[in-house]
Amino acid sequence: MAENNRNTTRIHYSAHALVKSNSKGTIGGKVRDISLKAMYLQIKPVFEIDEKVKVEIVLLGADSELVIRVSATVLRKDEKGMALRFRTPLEWWPVLSFFPLHSLDNGTDE
Repeated sequence: MAENNRNTTRIHYSAHALVKSNSKGTIGGKVRDISLKAMYLQIKPVFEIDEKVKVEIVLLGADSELVIRVSATVLRKDEKGMALRFRTPLEWWPVLSFFPLHSLDNGTDE
């Protein structure tokens, strides 16, 4: 039985993400929530559980963007997307709590 590591602080965050793998290429999605150790993406769940992937999280500002690149493993998936576990704790996670949350749905801050 898999250990449940979902007790870390997660924040709901809306950001674009690209997931890259050698076998499936690159697929775009949207971050739903993120923590120090993992994230959930709303994305077409074509990647396999335990598959190693590279992720680019794109944080949009008013006139700039910040790209965070991280290695991850597919943890679980469902019909709406998938959870990814970072290979090491996300060093840039504190930035997310200070960066203004920008809604991708309607173009306004939440």
